[in-house]
Amino acid sequence: MVFAVGDMEIATVGTDGDDRAIEFLVRPEGVLEEARFAISREHGQGWETARLTLDPHTDGVPLAAVEWAVEFAREYL
Repeated sequence: MVFAVGDMEIATVGTDGDDRAIEFLVRPEGVLEEARFAISREHGQGWETARLTLDPHTDGVPLAAVEWAVEFAREYL
């Protein structure tokens, strides 16, 4: 799924089989390279166990994208 969030495009590119992780690609307007990150949690655990993982090759992720992704993940994880 691809979403327009402000001047960014955010895509969900994968979930694991148990819906415990969602991977996101974010591309702010005018930026050629995408940033990649994931939000995951342990199966059977509450939201307080969720973790944010950044791709080591990503220069940075806009905070607004993370904020949006957290709200999205709360609904789907």
